[in-house]
Amino acid sequence: MKVESVVVAVLMICIFLSFYFTFLSFQTVDADIKRQILVLAVLSLVAGVVMMASLTIYLGVKRIFPRIDDQLKSNAASENDEK
Repeated sequence: MKVESVVVAVLMICIFLSFYFTFLSFQTVDADIKRQILVLAVLSLVAGVVMMASLTIYLGVKRIFPRIDDQLKSNAASENDEK
């Protein structure tokens, strides 16, 4: 599985958990439990946004510098051949 697919899957799970925890907070009666569930919802949403931003930066850098990866791989291969 590609890294992008895994991150997108985790992002979707985080967004689902955020909506699920928000739904649960509407169902609870106790104010303390409601507050804790809402904190979980916000934290899972923030985690999803951070992962999405990280993926966007990763893909942006990968597209801006496509040849550097090839150069690093060829340099590593030539160093291994010299040994």
